[in-house]
Amino acid sequence: MKFTIITNYTSSHSIALHSKVLDKLSVSEFQLINVKFGVIEKNAVTLLKHQEEESVIHISADLFTGFLLPEFLEYEVTIEEEALLIGPIIGLFILGKFDEMTRQRMRIYKKYLIDYEHLNGLILLVTSDGINQENKIVNGFAYNPIEEEWMKGTFPFPSVIYCRKTVNKVERLILENLIGNKYFNSHVFNKWEMWQWLSTNAELRKYLPETGLAVNLQEVKKLLDESGCIFLKPISGMKGSGIYQLTKSSQEYTLQYRLSGLNMLTVLDNWEAVKYYLETELNLKKYIFQKGIQLLKYDDRVIDFRAIVIKDRNGSWAVPGMVAKYGEKKSIVSNISSGGSAEKSWETLSEMYGGDFKEAYKKYKEMEQISILCCRLLEKRGIHLAYIGIDIGMDEDKNLWIIEINNRSPDMTIALDANDSQLYYQTKAAPLHYSKWVAGFRGELK
Repeated sequence: MKFTIITNYTSSHSIALHSKVLDKLSVSEFQLINVKFGVIEKNAVTLLKHQEEESVIHISADLFTGFLLPEFLEYEVTIEEEALLIGPIIGLFILGKFDEMTRQRMRIYKKYLIDYEHLNGLILLVTSDGINQENKIVNGFAYNPIEEEWMKGTFPFPSVIYCRKTVNKVERLILENLIGNKYFNSHVFNKWEMWQWLSTNAELRKYLPETGLAVNLQEVKKLLDESGCIFLKPISGMKGSGIYQLTKSSQEYTLQYRLSGLNMLTVLDNWEAVKYYLETELNLKKYIFQKGIQLLKYDDRVIDFRAIVIKDRNGSWAVPGMVAKYGEKKSIVSNISSGGSAEKSWETLSEMYGGDFKEAYKKYKEMEQISILCCRLLEKRGIHLAYIGIDIGMDEDKNLWIIEINNRSPDMTIALDANDSQLYYQTKAAPLHYSKWVAGFRGELK
């Protein structure tokens, strides 16, 4: 049930609800109760009863000292730990300064509100310099669903934060002080950390290519001699940039890579030449090496799959969909930003299995299970995530391999590249639905 707020200037330290709402919440008139607006808590507030519309809440003006709770919004109410929550109040922690925010700059965040009618409450854009930690308020921008614009003001600090920027140590301490662990997608981990963590799990280990630190060139040579092909990848690289494929034949060594949008090839006569090239052209301390997997190709285009993994509105991991990525011809990477393309995963799998839908479905479910298992393992490490992109490759024997976990800021537009607008908007809305669940609003009052 949605509620509108009316400010009451005739009473003090009180909130008036309709008698039916009091009954639904299992509270009574004149009861003293703590009330929370985001992280701001008002103690011993008197509950009163009114006989107006059931969907109206009267709140005394003195409870709003120092901040706004916009009356043009519709809110929900619930009881959690014997406190009355009015909200939800959710924040998107964004890059930039408060005074730098323009209407044009803030436009990109509206797409997260595509399903606002099922969110309700106060959705804020929060900048680091807008936070007043002492008073638990924020100078920020509230979403106005009527005008579909952002409104500047001072508001209660949100009870949940979805991080849309890199969070530094100082900001992390501030968030933890205000909301504990109720902020997510703030933790950035690299490829080496990912491999170390996932390889401890026996079930996932079989999906991981052999990997090591490239600074150990003897180990690089050993794996290359054994497998004939390895990849060198930046530990913290993104979008397929800086990746090298090193192949050994009986006569020579071949390096393939991309440079300025072009596929490049360098042929070297012996290992000493390879070693010299790697030591002079790459900062090996910032690279890993990985056993080369012969991924399936179509028309000389390498193929892998992006599993989109979210926390749903019930706080559970889910895979709303996957996208198949096709690299540019003869490219060693499948990234869209490197000339690749995408299509719905089911179309690719159906073609791979020659129309055997049962086998295609089994492989889809296997990728789904791998993805959720990865997320659960990361969660056990104390990493609070709610939206991840996991890249999974399939070799010529149709074995699956975990290629990469995109946790920094997985590009949601990959679904649009695959002409799957439903998946795009579902993914876009998911983090705020999860935020609502974290905030304690887990089912509307009927």
